[in-house]
Amino acid sequence: MPALIFRAVAESHVSLSLLKIPLLGYIVMTACLILALVFGRFMKLSKPTFGALLIAASLGNTGYLGYPITLQLFGIQNLVKAIFYDLFGTVVFMFTIGLFVAGKYGKGADKIKIIKEVVTFPPLLGLFAALLLKGLDLPGFLSSSINFLANATIPLIMFSIGLSLELTDIGKHKAVIGLAGTIKLVLSPLLAFLGASIIGMGSIELGITTLEASMPTAMITAIIGLKYGLDTDFLPAAIVATTLISLITIPVWQYVLRLVM
Repeated sequence: MPALIFRAVAESHVSLSLLKIPLLGYIVMTACLILALVFGRFMKLSKPTFGALLIAASLGNTGYLGYPITLQLFGIQNLVKAIFYDLFGTVVFMFTIGLFVAGKYGKGADKIKIIKEVVTFPPLLGLFAALLLKGLDLPGFLSSSINFLANATIPLIMFSIGLSLELTDIGKHKAVIGLAGTIKLVLSPLLAFLGASIIGMGSIELGITTLEASMPTAMITAIIGLKYGLDTDFLPAAIVATTLISLITIPVWQYVLRLVM
């Protein structure tokens, strides 16, 4: 993935105007968390399950699933927009509000070292390297190696997602999953579309922002839940359920976008 990010950024026009995409994403994720906070209060959940609900409803799989779909629908030249949404939106949200929520509602068994996680986060390293070296002519062998790794990213992502999907405790947590799924797969893209329309985003930026907001629960929430002592039965079930349901909701949202744009 760092190689794919490096190539996409190196081949694209990058400007500060792209920051409006992750900024809107951050606002949408915050709104989703607030919605889960409000409606989750009526479900009388334990603290670990309630905290897990908050991050499941707000953090989307904008990298591992968002990149391949963006690449297919909008091309490599527009992948940088999804990268900005993911790294400066989802990742920043995860390392700020996400970890705060996990620490507040979890059992606090194994704390994540935030600075270390950010500095060593591979996709961010790929982005910073691309920005640092942008405009330079790389040696042929290095460019070939980056292209080789980048081309292997999408098949590996699809394979890893397939391996991770396992029907676990979906029935046990169906009510909470229903709430998380409704917020993440329906309200999140709706808020992104409305927000992008209000601030006057172009059609491609609006489409990618809405697409990224429609992604299912991020797989990394299971890791956060494990480290912070959240409900590790609910989170994998939410990831699987929302991922499977998104096979329907993502195409529906793309169809709706094509009708209104």
